[in-house]
Amino acid sequence: MGKVGFPLAYNVRVGDVVSSPAILIGTDGTLFDAVMLMRTHNVSGLPVIDHDGNVVGVLSQKDIARIVAGSSGFPEIKGLMDVLMAEVTSQPAATLQLMRTALERTRVREVMSSPPFVIRPDAPLEFAAAVMRDHAINRLPVVEDRRLIGVVTRNDLVRAMIRSPAPKPRP
Repeated sequence: MGKVGFPLAYNVRVGDVVSSPAILIGTDGTLFDAVMLMRTHNVSGLPVIDHDGNVVGVLSQKDIARIVAGSSGFPEIKGLMDVLMAEVTSQPAATLQLMRTALERTRVREVMSSPPFVIRPDAPLEFAAAVMRDHAINRLPVVEDRRLIGVVTRNDLVRAMIRSPAPKPRP
């Protein structure tokens, strides 16, 4: 017997659940700027825009962690939490200074994932979920005419699922 699938949310479009306005950063921003934005706004990633306001990439904590790992000599780090779990060298202050210097000197454009996966506000929410699953990403910039109008995240998908009515049994 095959698996029975149910839609994520009935007749819900990305624009119905988009988080807006999006917290974003420009390509010339530093990774330190990005970390401060993420911390201040409690987000784990940022859409990246160019000088014309077009979405040209996405920056995630994982992208930043790669730079921190390279600057400190740590083994492969998959996220910022791994930095806390990594063994600190015999000179922790020097290691932390190397990390901070790397964050302050590295521009977002050097690290961002590009080109970004984006989605339109009129797309079905199920499509957004499939793109996130298939590409192992946690957020999709929502664009209309190449302009950012917000971001749809995994949390937005969960909230839509909770608000969605239960499927009716088939006769």
